[in-house]
Order: sequence, then structure tokens, then C-alpha cells
Amino acid sequence: MAKSLASFAPTPTFKGTADVPVAGKGPQPLGLTFRFHDTEAMKALSAEFTALQDKYKATAEAPLSDEQEKDMRVDQAKLVMKIVSAWEFSDEFSVENITQFFVTHAFAFGAIVTGFFQAHSGAKTKN
Repeated sequence: MAKSLASFAPTPTFKGTADVPVAGKGPQPLGLTFRFHDTEAMKALSAEFTALQDKYKATAEAPLSDEQEKDMRVDQAKLVMKIVSAWEFSDEFSVENITQFFVTHAFAFGAIVTGFFQAHSGAKTKN
């Protein structure tokens, strides 16, 4: 029996995890509900990620100011809101709470983005 194109239609949201580094505990899995993005939306997201990196590029000679770091976390949280629709925490999924999460978990943004791309592509992770 032949399959139809409709049988391969992606779901608007799907479950995944991000392995967030937690000081003293190592990477901890964070359950997330990711949003599906088609090819054109993925290109736009990729451009946004690149622009964000460029905007907040710091060097040893020119580190980010405290205000720039705060703005960066807010911009990162807004970008996460585009790729994630919910998290497993009982705390509300909001820009404010994500921003606060990034204050205490410095590498969470990268972990969430990596988890998104892995889940979106259907990539298998190691056991």
C-alpha cells in the first residue's frame, strides 16, 4: 500500500529534551515542547541566531557590559519563545522566567537550541 504525502505531515509541536549543564550535577535533561518550523522558517531562525551572536560578540579586550548581558539574555529568551511552546517546570513559560533561568544556567540557551535542532531533525542521541 502506498503512503500519501499527508502521512508525512509534521505535527505543529513535538516533545524533546535539552541537556542543560547544572553546576555540581552535570547535564540535566529538561523536557520541552518544541514548535515545528518549515524550511523557510528554519532559514529565518538561522539568520536570527547568527544576528544574535554577532550583536553580542564579546572579546577579552571588549567584554559585554552588565546591561548588554542582561539585554542578551532577554533576546535569547525571546528567540527561545519562537522555538519552544512549553517546558516541564511548573513555573510559567514566559520571557521573564526564561531570562531568569539563563541568569543561573549560563549554558542553557545553547543547550535548548541544540535540543531543538536535534529533535527537529529527528537526530538520535547517544544512550
